[in-house]
Amino acid sequence: MANLFLGVDIGKGTQDIVVPDFSLNEENWPKAILPSPTEKLAKKVAELSGDIGVCGYVMGGGPVKRALVNHLKREFSVRITEKAARTIRDDIDEVKRLGFEVVDSLDRCDIYLSDLETETYQRILWSIDRGLELSQFTIGIACQDHGFVKGQSDRVTRFRYLRKLLERERRPERMVVTERTGFFTRFDSILEQLSEIGLKGFVMDSKIAAVAGMDGYAKRLGVKEFVVLDVGNGHTLGASVKEGEVVGLFEHHTKMLDGSKLKLLVGKLVRGELSFEEVFEDGGHGAVVFEKIEPERVFVVGPNRRLAARVGEEAYPLGDAMLYGCAGLVEAFRFLTSKD
Repeated sequence: MANLFLGVDIGKGTQDIVVPDFSLNEENWPKAILPSPTEKLAKKVAELSGDIGVCGYVMGGGPVKRALVNHLKREFSVRITEKAARTIRDDIDEVKRLGFEVVDSLDRCDIYLSDLETETYQRILWSIDRGLELSQFTIGIACQDHGFVKGQSDRVTRFRYLRKLLERERRPERMVVTERTGFFTRFDSILEQLSEIGLKGFVMDSKIAAVAGMDGYAKRLGVKEFVVLDVGNGHTLGASVKEGEVVGLFEHHTKMLDGSKLKLLVGKLVRGELSFEEVFEDGGHGAVVFEKIEPERVFVVGPNRRLAARVGEEAYPLGDAMLYGCAGLVEAFRFLTSKD
């Protein structure tokens, strides 16, 4: 299996994994859709009683964060290392105000926080071929990180970054993170862990990976201008793409959307009329639009894609409507290896 690569798209509910075999059709590549690390850890926390210790790294919060806060509400103490505490909040003072005891180290660690499940990845590889070792592979991780600037809304931080990113680079498969950023704590944590384990790899924003995956899909269909709606468990992204370049995008909370609102947002996106303020003031993350397009298709992917059933058509990158992020990681890997 040449060009050894393993891609993992880590969402709120699932982690989607692909191991490309570039000698085969994409539909025949080994793939898996598993519960996300944060979901599994949340269940583990819920099963515990008594005071607990938490260590590890910054990871995607969501379910595990809520489970740990609920543990406090059950009147148990939670001691947590500072590195792991940023899973709860990037601002450590806020973590302490919630009732967590933040410490430098622990004698006993009951819950170990990490987005990476390297033992799971290795078992998947061995199920393909007992001769495959994870150390032989480049690891691509897609996840979402809001970024952290003390005193500033994380939604504002995220969209200022996205605007600057798009002003510098519009091709989504090139928007990879290979070095620590200093303010995307989750991205930095993953890169730190890969380095400590001795693995080579990169990180992508999960929504940018989704766009990269759908751009590859559209190209194979001969589509040059399109909109993609990634209707995820936590967030929904809409992006307009023209000739392989992102020319506009918005991001909102899925629970605040329905088919009518999505249709309205897509209409304003393609006409170049959607503003950051409109989405932000509606409770979403924001929007950035550089130019209007005349889309040939509106593609809809993600676990909650039925919300947009009347807005566009379902798409199946890598043969599966859940693997658009993994498809984007593959496109990024192809770009990175083409430079070598």
